[in-house]
Amino acid sequence: MKIRILIEVIKNLFKKPITVRFPKESKVISENYRGEHSYDINKCISCGLCAKVCPNKAIGMIDVKNNGKIKKFPKIDMSKCSFCGLCQDICPTGALKLSTNLPHSTTDPLSLIKRPDKIIIK
Repeated sequence: MKIRILIEVIKNLFKKPITVRFPKESKVISENYRGEHSYDINKCISCGLCAKVCPNKAIGMIDVKNNGKIKKFPKIDMSKCSFCGLCQDICPTGALKLSTNLPHSTTDPLSLIKRPDKIIIK
């Protein structure tokens, strides 16, 4: 038993470590990683499909004043989101996408809510 452990220790002395020295180093994130939402409010047509398809009810439509008119845009609560990607898949204009940005780590739950009325509409 002790010999097997000793052999394993010797083997691991010459291997590269599997950990990284965070924050100085980081692992490469895959293109397929589903992270924080990126949202182009100018492409949004206010169809509400993203809110309807969300299994966790993390997306809700709220009224936002746009060029003097009130229009509904999605409000995303990332603390409820499971990052399944259904909202991205169903969006007909591609206004809502999941980026490769890592979700925030915070003690303030309000900072995890993405509100469309805080975005400058062009």
